Amino acid sequence: MRVLASAPAKIILFGEHSVVYGKPAIAAAIDLRTYVRAEFNKNGRIRIEAKDIRTPGLTVSFSEDQIYFETDYGKAAEVLSYVREAINLVMEETGKQKGVTVSITSQIPVGAGLGSSAAVAVATIGAVSKLLDLELSNAEIAKLGHKVELLVQGASSGIDPTVSAVGGFLYYQNGSFESLPVVELPIVVGYTGSSGSTKELVTKVRKSFNEMPEIIDPILSSMGKVVEKAREIILAEYNKEIKFELLGRLMNINHGLLDALGVSTKSLSDLVYASREAGALGAKITGAGGGGCMYTLAPGKQSEVATAIKIAGGMPMVTKISREGLRIEDIVQ
Repeated sequence: MRVLASAPAKIILFGEHSVVYGKPAIAAAIDLRTYVRAEFNKNGRIRIEAKDIRTPGLTVSFSEDQIYFETDYGKAAEVLSYVREAINLVMEETGKQKGVTVSITSQIPVGAGLGSSAAVAVATIGAVSKLLDLELSNAEIAKLGHKVELLVQGASSGIDPTVSAVGGFLYYQNGSFESLPVVELPIVVGYTGSSGSTKELVTKVRKSFNEMPEIIDPILSSMGKVVEKAREIILAEYNKEIKFELLGRLMNINHGLLDALGVSTKSLSDLVYASREAGALGAKITGAGGGGCMYTLAPGKQSEVATAIKIAGGMPMVTKISREGLRIEDIVQ
């Protein structure tokens, strides 16, 4: 038996950094996916093949406490730890220990702030649980994905695995999620090719907050208000053009506030301003900043904006919101 599952990437539409201070955030699944194929093998080992995670090929086998690397690269080990924990959790749930081969292909760059680790964990849980006849809802898979992140990272808000498992738009505050109606946003994600450390950037903002709370607190409060306004616009009965225009303006405001916190970089700002000049209604950082990705709302201008991002030195990914989260793509008996 062979099962193919997929799970989407995510972007933070509004509210990164301020969410750490109890403010809300809105995240969305986007139509860039990680695919995981799971099948039984006869050697009793857990074997992980990563043919394409935007990096050279990799095959690793686990046997008890030994790891066999057939090829290797820097960021692979971290991705593998998510996959391994995901498989272990499913086997714990079922009480079955079997030899399973998992093959991964992905459209999501690793370490870009698009939730690649959560997507691979969610897709692995989806594929392996189906292979082992464990019926889980997408919400239950989201909880297991959150558990994987806690095991590997030591801390996690649960936003990434929940968005990846459930899909669509999610409003988040202090550990609770609310699904919002999906607005079909024509977006382009721009990847700088480098990534910042989330931990370091969160620490940097915290330092500023501790040293100048009277300056930083109003910025964080404004970011919270941007999120509430965005939620109001998404829920309101505006036509698409008005929604796009208002959301674009909020994106630009949110980017300015993130810049004020010191989490933008020249390469991110270059992509943001190139996008706006090419006709995007809004453009902002998505995620912690310091590198990684930005996204832009570009109705009718996706190809022009993608070209502008490329000229400005970024890697453009033309995409849209994914209504679906985890998907079982194929089952071969």
